[in-house]
Order: sequence, then structure tokens, then C-alpha cells
Amino acid sequence: MIPEMRYQRILQSLNTDGAVKASELAAELGTSYETIRRDLAHLESKGLLRRSAGGAVLCSNPVPEPAPYQQFRQRSTLNPAHKHDIAELASRYISESDVIALDSGSTALFLAQAVREKLSRLTVVTNSLAIANELAQKEGFTLILTGGVYRPDEGSLVTDSNVSVLSQINIHTFFLTTCGLSIEKGITYQRTDEIPVQKRMMECAERTIAIADSSKLGMNSLIKMCEIDAISCILTDADATAEQVKPFIAHGIPVVKS
Repeated sequence: MIPEMRYQRILQSLNTDGAVKASELAAELGTSYETIRRDLAHLESKGLLRRSAGGAVLCSNPVPEPAPYQQFRQRSTLNPAHKHDIAELASRYISESDVIALDSGSTALFLAQAVREKLSRLTVVTNSLAIANELAQKEGFTLILTGGVYRPDEGSLVTDSNVSVLSQINIHTFFLTTCGLSIEKGITYQRTDEIPVQKRMMECAERTIAIADSSKLGMNSLIKMCEIDAISCILTDADATAEQVKPFIAHGIPVVKS
């Protein structure tokens, strides 16, 4: 079981019972007592619980229960119309012969499909095998894979082994997908393993544009990647409400709806 799934189970138990025992969690999750202790320490560092003798207790503020983890194939079927519209909007920010970076998010796959149809020359840097397969046969496109360890549940290449490749590439725009965006918590995710890849793409890019459907606006997931100021704008769907958009506009982050 990956760490993020354990974190979710721990927080769910805390929300239900108010307290957890490390020994019981270890037995329930099929892992070692030491692993659970490290998990509790990590969650305490995020302000999500307070460790106690032999376990942890709920903080004075309610713990936000994370959404259940969904694999890439599941996520790619959610809100397809919105993702299609966002991809069409994002494609207008790309010119012939640009160099762009796409992570392994499902909205990024929709953007890959859009640029395949609209552009004749483009360089695409990605850690997504789904995007690589989508663009592999496109004449006039240059495809650069970051390398790393393959994660089949995400269809992506992760870990820091891709840093050497990215350090040699000048990227015009990185189109960043995310699990949540908020002024308070910034850009957040359910998992940690792809974050080093995305951070390196961001460092190599002249600008980073977040592409996210309206369900992600104002939401916080488990792991923080960066502050909201790291992105230049947000592209979202037409269903984003004025209430969702207003905090970002007030903070100086443009929000463009499809």
C-alpha cells in the first residue's frame, strides 16, 4: 500500500473514532509498527493530528477527510466534457514550434489530443506514457520522455532520475494538473512521488499554467507542492462559479474560463 493510501485510512479512522493506536493500524494496514509511527509523524507535521503515547488523537480542528485515491484510468473518465473544453482553451496558449511540458494528469492527456490535431510542429516534454503513446506517431512533433521508474497505476515515470534530462531543456510553458488549488494551501496532491518531476518542470519553464476543472478550485488535497504564486494563471471550465474564482482574482492570479 502506497503512503498516501495509508494516510487516508489513518485520517478516516481519526474522523470516525477520534483516536487511533499505532499497533492496531499496523495490523489493519498490513505494515510495520515503525512505518505507522513515521506515517503519524508525517501527518502531525502537516497539522492533521497530534501524536500521543502509542498512537494519535484528533486535533482541535476537524481533520479534512481526503477524497479516495483514484488511479489514472478512473480519473480520465471524470468530467470529460470539462477537460475537453479546458484542453481546447489551453491549446490557444501554444504556438507552432513551442516547447511545452505536460505532466501525467488526465487533463494533460486531453491537451495532448488537442495539440495533436491543431499543430504541426511542437516539442513536448512529458513523464506520461499515455501522452507519449498519443503523440508518438505525430509527424513534426518532438517527444522527450523524462525517464525514471514506471508507475502502472498512474501510467507515469517518476523519481528524481529525470532531473538530468530536464536540466538541459528550456520549456516555454508547463501545463500543470493538480488535485486542488487554494490561496491558503497552494497546489496540492494526493501523492508525493510525481511532485519532484513537476517541480523540475516548473523550474525549467518560463511560465506555469494550471489546467484544472472547477471541482478543484478552492479544494485542498493531502500533500502541498508549492504556493499558489508559482503559477501564472488558471484555465478552468465554464461552470466555475464567481465564488470559486474571486479569491484567485483578488490574489492576482488570473482565471480564464472555457
